[in-house]
This record gives sequence, structure tokens and C-alpha cells, in this order.
Amino acid sequence: MTAHVFTATHENAPVVALHSSASTGQQWNSLADQLAGRFDVSAPNLPGYGGTARLGCASSSGVAPVAEPIIDHMAGYGTAVHLVGHSHGAGVALKIALTRPELVKSLTIYEPATFHFLRTGDPEDRARFRDIATVRAAVARGVADNTPDAGMRTFIDFWNGSGSFDRFGENTRRKFAAMAPVILSDFAHGLAERWQLHDLRRIHCPTLVLMGMDSPAVAQHVAMRIAETVDHARLAMLPGLGHMAPVFEPEWVNPRIFEHVAGAERPAANCYWPQRSAA
Repeated sequence: MTAHVFTATHENAPVVALHSSASTGQQWNSLADQLAGRFDVSAPNLPGYGGTARLGCASSSGVAPVAEPIIDHMAGYGTAVHLVGHSHGAGVALKIALTRPELVKSLTIYEPATFHFLRTGDPEDRARFRDIATVRAAVARGVADNTPDAGMRTFIDFWNGSGSFDRFGENTRRKFAAMAPVILSDFAHGLAERWQLHDLRRIHCPTLVLMGMDSPAVAQHVAMRIAETVDHARLAMLPGLGHMAPVFEPEWVNPRIFEHVAGAERPAANCYWPQRSAA
């Protein structure tokens, strides 16, 4: 990924949006359309997606190798950006906010796929970790047995509801099956992360955590744990939406992103309201 110089025609900081697993930067096209004329939106493809090279096996570095090209991309702007992320992309966004806070003007994350800290948490944390570990094991088994469609059926149905995979057309199912090794890599990097919840207290930029009320319990649990830990973070619970709402129902998610980014860009204290005379 090539870094570049920020040359917007307005003074607002740019938005960098990171997509979920089994997706690409194109999932943010509608967000770019909604913010057009107000914010420039960049949605780079994460490693393994959209023609970018897939990373090797994960190590103790966690998602750092995934974040590195994104950090280079952000640094090219020469100014802090509004960082947005969904699921796997939200986990990468959190990593960047922790390691390069000077690059992040605000943070908006929809259900971060940061499950590693659940492994050694309280009983509820560990129960939720077992939920996601079962999904990861199904994907791994599908890759090992050369039946990736079986593993991806478990993955897609877990996040979208039972029967979702089979409702897709054959071409779409084939595309998802081909993504199984990349999904497994995403799991490996995410589960190799080492930061713990208390480390998130180092994040001080304006932070919004979004959560769908119809999402799996593990996604809701992680979102709530992060929101209660990050200093002054806001938690928005969105009724009727699931984990993949930023992809399938962006009309409900994008306005919340816009509201947060606009508020961070121009806080109320810096807004000028028209004078109104008494009636």
C-alpha cells in the first residue's frame, strides 16, 4: 500500500475505514457517498482481501502485521484521521489507536473482533470465548479437510443467522469458500494479540462503540467490555441490527458514524449558533 499526501479541498480531517473479514474496502462505498463534500473517505483493503497479499502465520505480534500497511497509509496524510472499523477491521483500528495514538483523531468501532482477552477473563468471558473458538475450529477443519464451504457455512451462519450461507447463490458461496484460509489467518492474528482490557485506558480520543442488538452474544459482550473500559467512550446499541449491519444495512449505521466523526471534528464548543431574538 502506497502512502500519499492529503490534498483535500476542505479543512476536515480524512476518514479511514477498515472492513470486516470476508469483505473488502468497498463495503464503505455508501459511507463515502454520505460523507462526500464533508470528509474524504479512504477504505484500504486489509491483507488478503481485494487482491492484496495474504500474510503468513501469525506470531506473538498479533494484528501488528495487519496494521502496519494501514499505519503507513494513515501517516501519508500528514494529519490525524478519523479511524473507523468493523469487526476484524475494528480490531485493527484498536491496535492502531493503542500503538500510534497521534494518528487517530477519533475512533468509531462496530463490534470489534478482539476475542483474545476473553480467554483469561471471568466465567462469562470464558464462556463467550468458547463460542468463538467453536467457529474458528470449524473454519480450520474445513481448510484442513479441503471442505472450506463447510467451515464457511458455520462462519457465515454464526454472524448472519442459521441458513444464511445456503441462501446465497452458488457463485457467492464459492467466493466465501475461497476466503476460508484468509479468515483463518484473521483469527490467528487476532487471537495472538496480547493487549488486555486495562490497556485500552490509554485511548483518549473521542470513541464510539457500536453494537447491534441482534448480534451474537460474544460480539455484544466484547463491545460492552470495550466501551466500559475506554475513557469516556460512548456505546450505541442499535435495535434490529446484527453484526453485519455495516455491510447489509449501512443506512442505519452510517448516520451514527457521521454524527460521531462530525462531533469530533467540530465539537459543540467550537460551533456558532445563529442569534435568535425573543418573540
